[in-house]
Amino acid sequence: MKKSIFLAMGVLMVGTLNAQWSFKTIKNGFDKPFKMAYTPENNGAEAYMLVIDSAVVLEISGGDYCDEDPKVDVVLVVNGVDNKFEFKGYKGSTSDVVYITWDMESEPGFLKVFKAASTMKVRINESSCANGIYTYNMTNAKAAFNYITNK
Repeated sequence: MKKSIFLAMGVLMVGTLNAQWSFKTIKNGFDKPFKMAYTPENNGAEAYMLVIDSAVVLEISGGDYCDEDPKVDVVLVVNGVDNKFEFKGYKGSTSDVVYITWDMESEPGFLKVFKAASTMKVRINESSCANGIYTYNMTNAKAAFNYITNK
């Protein structure tokens, strides 16, 4: 019985440790290397941060989105307090990507709370499809942001 309990605790701890922001440099040999940060999948979608044209882009990738410009609600939880932000999202060239913001640094209030948050909840509001709702652990979010921006 003790072995089963310790095994279960170990599996839960590994899942908890891996459920956080990760970051790395992508080198494919064809393009200039670039840095990106990402979260594990939640409800079929992952969150990504990457630099495009000197701006830090936040996106959700996965799911199936219908609206070209969906309203996106983001709730960042800091010390148990919900901080709600609203964005006009943009669907990517494929229907499985929604860009939440094209420039996180242009939203200083959002960025400050983003770096301090323990949880991020994202709702992509669709007019003709089901809303996508995702929750992410924000452990390492500040380190991930700093890594991709070289700060």
